[in-house]
Amino acid sequence: MKPSLLDMLVFLEVVEARSFTAAAKRLGRTKSAVSQAVARLEVDLGSRLLYRSTRSLSLTEAGTRLYAHCQDLRGTYETALGDLRADSVEPSGTLTVTAPHALCAPAVLPAISSFLDLYPKMRVRLLAEDSPVDLIEARLDLAVRVGMPKVQAARISKLGALGESLYASPDCIARNGGLPRDLAALAEWDHIANDWQGDPVSYPSAEGSRLRVAPRLRCSALPDILRLAEMGAGVALLPDLAAEESAARGALVRLFAIAVTPVYAMHHFRTRPPMKVRSFTRLLRAELKPRPGGRHRGAET
Repeated sequence: MKPSLLDMLVFLEVVEARSFTAAAKRLGRTKSAVSQAVARLEVDLGSRLLYRSTRSLSLTEAGTRLYAHCQDLRGTYETALGDLRADSVEPSGTLTVTAPHALCAPAVLPAISSFLDLYPKMRVRLLAEDSPVDLIEARLDLAVRVGMPKVQAARISKLGALGESLYASPDCIARNGGLPRDLAALAEWDHIANDWQGDPVSYPSAEGSRLRVAPRLRCSALPDILRLAEMGAGVALLPDLAAEESAARGALVRLFAIAVTPVYAMHHFRTRPPMKVRSFTRLLRAELKPRPGGRHRGAET
């Protein structure tokens, strides 16, 4: 059998304490357990490590060589612990995150900026992707998802909610005779849709009916849909967060609220995630909190 690393550290303690009894006290174990660890190590290595007498211990030639390696092992162990403890106080290294385009500019990027200000030793890699990404294969620390993720093995926590509404440019509205009186009035308008919205695209109304339309334009990326909507190409379903700036400068007009979808954080750490992940998750959750005055960053209240 391969020798146990723990047995090697026990052996190191025995050598430095020069006594099984003293080593047992240092380790908080029984003398019998310490003696068994050293005996087990000798069996696994096939070499005698210590000469024992009633009053003293001395190293054999094999024991002397092993002692040096055990010192190196302890040094590596203590360095690793120190590094991990330091990381819990001031994280360092790289945080790798994936998020859909809808959340990047309005929520993820501000969270990244705050994160880098808080932790000068950290770096961030952002993968903006609307399609699901395998966290393990892509070596990701955290995935942000709109809607409940389908990966059941992952650890999931709710960050907030994302409101989605139908938007159109002032030119598009004027071309179609002014603001629509209800959702059904949009049936003859041109529509822009994302690839994942299906065919036909269906929107629920407040009265319980549904509007089904066949989009004239489809795009795979939200920024393109947003830009086309601003250019007057048609009506688009957009996250309120993503359309907020365009609406504020008058490039888009919010027509009807359609849905409020929960936003989740997902990771594959089996135990408590590292501090860098916990800290970034807190910052992102803050970006999705309601604003003063009652309006939610991600949904209408």
